[in-house]
Parts: sequence; C-alpha cells; structure tokens
Amino acid sequence: MKVVIITVPMKRSVRIEPIAYPVDGNKAVEYENPVRCPINGILAKTLKKDDHVKVIYVMTTGENSECEQNKSNFMAELEEINAKIGATLNYDTVNIEFLPSKQTYNKLLTDLTEKIPQNAEIYTDITFGFKPEILSLFCALRFVEEFRNAIVQYLVYGKAEFNPKTEQIENPMLFDITSLYYLFKLIGTIGTTDAETASKVLKDFFSL
Repeated sequence: MKVVIITVPMKRSVRIEPIAYPVDGNKAVEYENPVRCPINGILAKTLKKDDHVKVIYVMTTGENSECEQNKSNFMAELEEINAKIGATLNYDTVNIEFLPSKQTYNKLLTDLTEKIPQNAEIYTDITFGFKPEILSLFCALRFVEEFRNAIVQYLVYGKAEFNPKTEQIENPMLFDITSLYYLFKLIGTIGTTDAETASKVLKDFFSL
C-alpha cells in the first residue's frame, strides 16, 4: 500500500494557488501541470489503477486555522488527478494543536505510527504546516521503517516566495529532500564511538 503524508497549511486558503513547480535535482518528481499540493504532482506520475493509497493529512488546529478548507482543496485536486487513473484512495487525518509541547509531538508520533500499515511505501510532503512537527514526523518515519517494514520513497518540499507588493508567487521550486531523511536515519545507526570513523561514514554518504 502507498501511504501519503501531507502537512496541511493553516494560512488562508486563497493564497494557496496552483503552481507549476520546477525541480532542483531529481527530475523524476517534476510535474508539468500546476498543483496546490506538490506531492499530488508526483502521485499523478506514479499512481496506477490497481494501487491502494492511504492519504493522511496532518492538521494543525487553532482559532484561526483554515486547515479544513485547505485539506478539502488538496483532496479535490487529487480526486481530479485520480479520475483518469482509477486508484483506490482512502483518507485519514491526524489532528494536533498549534502548540510546541511534548504532548503535541507525542500525539503526532503515536497517531501516525498507528495509522501506517505494514509494508507501506511512504510519500511525504512537508511543504506546509506547523514547522516544528517535522522532527516528530521524521521519528515516525524512522519507527515504521524499523518496525513495520515500511520504506520512505519520497520526501518533498515545495518552496515559493511572495512578492511583497503584488502578493503574487515568485520563484517556486520543488526539492526532493528524501536524502535528508536518510541522513537523519544514518546518524542514528552509525554504531561507533570513534568520531573519526563516524565522520568518514558521513563524508562517504555526502559523496554519493
């Protein structure tokens, strides 16, 4: 099963317009059509009719949060893409508070790991959302790889700037940062007390 994890933005949905994201690096993730949610472009290129896909939206709650509307827009976009493909899509959510507390990150970690099944292929989009949640998300991915035989296929981040005068989007770019996750994983598994050897392992990783 494919599992797609998407951190949903809290900001006003009217600012999240479809963007055609050029790609810096891995051109396999580049999609020629504009999308609101960058991972939807990758799914457009990789989904097949027989695929079963679980999409988990990470929602940050708060008095002024517009996560629900943004999630609806992301879902509608994916449904439109999938109409020509015919994969089986199921949706789920993880709700966290807009508070950088131990309880918030514990909930994110435990809820995500409970919702990701065995042998999942994981696609993750951290373009939006509550930024400190990324550390807990990385921990959840590490957990399911270790104990659920999951594999992280893609971890992407879509960058965009807003012109201060026109508020129009400028200089969008999509980055495949999967290697950053695997660097995080590597550091936790080097298994040596020798700093010189550990440094060599890192240098070898960076040379790949």
